[in-house]
Amino acid sequence: MDWGNAIVQSKEKDANGNITSLIMDLNLGGDFRKTKKKITWLAQPTASHPLAQVSLVDFDYLITKKKLEENDDVKDFVTPVTEFKESGFADANVLEVKKGDIIQFERKGYYIYDGVKDGVREFFKIPDGKAAGIASKAGVTVVDTPVAATISAEKKGQANANEDQPITSMYTVDTVYGDNAQIDVGAASNMYEVESIYKS
Repeated sequence: MDWGNAIVQSKEKDANGNITSLIMDLNLGGDFRKTKKKITWLAQPTASHPLAQVSLVDFDYLITKKKLEENDDVKDFVTPVTEFKESGFADANVLEVKKGDIIQFERKGYYIYDGVKDGVREFFKIPDGKAAGIASKAGVTVVDTPVAATISAEKKGQANANEDQPITSMYTVDTVYGDNAQIDVGAASNMYEVESIYKS
């Protein structure tokens, strides 16, 4: 792990097509940032250093809408699947962690150890705040406001119209300047009035 570049010379597979071994030549002069394929491996297990069977658990939002309105039926916005488990093997050192310990799995992220369940060590993913990490895993298009719903309908009905309007799960904000202004800024604020910088 973390040695750098290597060039694969040959590989062996089992009857199921799983790769069981690789023969590689180290190419430490290569640039790992330009290497397209990356592999992670574990040391051959022994009686004193067995591989640990682990379950990596991730969760999704309970509902598919950021804010429920008074007339919304919660059943219409329940996320169909909110728990995702990925099974695997980890280094023998994982056998030494204690409940509540936080570790990083290479190229997976940070996890907190929750304990053993059915002989498998469970780790819960810690959100990292990145866009990919906080996006809903349910694959449901989130509609927050009538404005977003209108944009969706327009895009379905007019293939080329509004092509620059992205469908988004972010909150919609009314336009406060220009010809299409939707808010009277003067009425919306008690702050001192300042001449608009958007005047043409």
